[in-house]
Amino acid sequence: MTDEQRIVAWGDELIKLHDGFRRDLANLRSSRMDAADLRSHCLTFCDALHAHHEGEDNTLFPHLGTEHVELAETLTRLQAEHRVVARLLKRIRRLLDHGGTGIGEELDRLATELEAHLDYEEEQLVPILNRMLTLPEEV
Repeated sequence: MTDEQRIVAWGDELIKLHDGFRRDLANLRSSRMDAADLRSHCLTFCDALHAHHEGEDNTLFPHLGTEHVELAETLTRLQAEHRVVARLLKRIRRLLDHGGTGIGEELDRLATELEAHLDYEEEQLVPILNRMLTLPEEV
């Protein structure tokens, strides 16, 4: 299969997915929802982000690490950033379970960490992903 025959540019798809996370987090941060709606939307966002990172850690990154050994440091950094984000998501869930006081500050912390992570991941992986013809099946 040639580049002209490629159906999906996986890196471009990753950017679209990341842009959705950026948009959803921005909406949560500027939200005027009542507590129940905020909790529901926040938990949905947290679940989706966690599932995305799990898929990368368990399937995509091992595949890339095998195919592109030069990415070892990058993949290690991205996985470490996933753990930081996971800790923030855990704190957000805890705050939501206890009334949501302080949620704005945690969403701001998450935005700072997540934006930096997504930007770095895109910078490092999009060119490689856009050259790939297939992805591991579990992604």
